[in-house]
Amino acid sequence: MDIVTIDGPAGAGKSTISRMVARRLGYHRLDTGAMYRAVAWLLKEEGTSLSDTDEVARICRECHIRFDGERIFINQSDVTNLIRSPEMDMLASKVSGIPVVRERLAGMQKEIGMKGRCVAEGRDMGTVVFPDADYKFFLTATAEERARRRKKQLEIAGEIVLYEIILKQIIERDRADSSRSMSPLKPAEDAVLLDSTSFSPAEVVEFILAEIKKKRDLS
Repeated sequence: MDIVTIDGPAGAGKSTISRMVARRLGYHRLDTGAMYRAVAWLLKEEGTSLSDTDEVARICRECHIRFDGERIFINQSDVTNLIRSPEMDMLASKVSGIPVVRERLAGMQKEIGMKGRCVAEGRDMGTVVFPDADYKFFLTATAEERARRRKKQLEIAGEIVLYEIILKQIIERDRADSSRSMSPLKPAEDAVLLDSTSFSPAEVVEFILAEIKKKRDLS
């Protein structure tokens, strides 16, 4: 399956790296984290309690998500700039643990990925959604480094959030993602692990491309 999966915890740089790798390969990019954030945003907008499983299921079943380049729409609303806050990060983590949401979005993701030539980034791309992907990577970094990166991203977007608050949220998100019963965050057994703490995005991309080339040369 001609798919590159890039999994990893919050703030590991998956979005930046997947975007750069997709551009270099000429593949399309599937940002699955944005899909969960979009659903989280919609549930918040609708005032729906996450404990109301019937209503969550209905909204999730009836919602339509589409990508237009780097922008994401849900039910015709462009939520690209509305889903990148720390609040949406935490809410998306809770939403992603709801089985009906995960099943619905995994189905959408598989449909997109089956077209091939795709770089899919998320938390269970290589383990659950695309277990037969040809190239799998698990990208991580220390919690402190991820907090620094996220703070910088938010500042560029015009948001000022204390580093200590971001670090606490990242640690809580890691715990929630790794301990959930459905599709917990973990590397696929055949994934290449990469700690990006001390590497620039460009260096990470070159490493991934070299690994892909190495595997292609062997096949």
